[in-house]
Amino acid sequence: MLTRADLAKYPFLNEASDYIKELGISIDDIASPDFSPVLERAEKRLEEALSKGRVSNEFSNENAEILSFPVSNLILALTGEERARRRFALAEAKRAYELLRQESPEKLEYIAATTFGWKLKRMEIQFGKRVFEFSAGLADYLRVSAHLKELKWKLPNRVLDHGFVYMTREEMARLLEEEVRMRIVVRTTGLPGRMSSLLEDKVEQTRGLIFKWLGTPSRYELPQVPVPEAMPPCVRHLIDNLADGKNVQHMGRFTLASFLANIGASDDEIVKAFKPASDFSERMTRYQVEHIGGKRGGRTKYTCPKCDTLKTHGVCYKPDDVCSTIRNPLIYYKKKSSILRGRGPSPGTH
Repeated sequence: MLTRADLAKYPFLNEASDYIKELGISIDDIASPDFSPVLERAEKRLEEALSKGRVSNEFSNENAEILSFPVSNLILALTGEERARRRFALAEAKRAYELLRQESPEKLEYIAATTFGWKLKRMEIQFGKRVFEFSAGLADYLRVSAHLKELKWKLPNRVLDHGFVYMTREEMARLLEEEVRMRIVVRTTGLPGRMSSLLEDKVEQTRGLIFKWLGTPSRYELPQVPVPEAMPPCVRHLIDNLADGKNVQHMGRFTLASFLANIGASDDEIVKAFKPASDFSERMTRYQVEHIGGKRGGRTKYTCPKCDTLKTHGVCYKPDDVCSTIRNPLIYYKKKSSILRGRGPSPGTH
């Protein structure tokens, strides 16, 4: 079913791991000059992921492509940098998605079943303009879709038939992308018992790349705004997640950017808040921040979404006493600012 070219395209597959085991290659072998193409490709994978948030699909050496994947995983694990692990996992998963979405239904089914253990059925049913080619077992669907915040993935918005969820080929590829991301996060967590001196050098080089593209590791600073302590819990939570390199979905990002823009944060401060994100692109982030702030496009400055909207999209987080008295995070900020400055009543007082 799979060729060596497939293993090069999808080095996270179980068959790729089996192929490497059959070669009987040790860490010392990888660190030897004979394996320089493998190390070079591993370095390139890491640099592309850290600098661009994407890993290229083009390769000329299938063996180097297959072997460089676990080597890059190993080097990254040895850095101990969680934010880099998350960014690398997302970059490799995006690479996989671009390839998977072009595959035949047969190959997608095979990969989902053999590598990730999905309970899956092939089908071809058209509803309107959508053609469903798969139905996935409910347990598998819920396990993976729980990490996807868009409303279309919520179970009430899906076609459910006798314990199976209908999906298009594109949606199947997207769920497999998430499987790949989670698998890589796990693989880059554990540390091996030892490593060669050459790999130590590669680890230090990678740390240098991490600091170059993601900044020096430190606890984040709140954006410079008039009263940072007055930020609502949902906004603080979004900043926390970004600082930890976690993936924040579109509604959360829009909420944070529009909130900060409306309370006086500069574009530079807003962009800086997004820098730890695992898929950060300064050019794209700055463009979006300027668009939200009314400096691009139709020159309309966007306001922050209402609390009801944030609840619908899962952005609302641990509401406090002030939250119960407001309908928008911006009102929370104004009210809490007055309380902190001693000019307004505390919640629950008369």
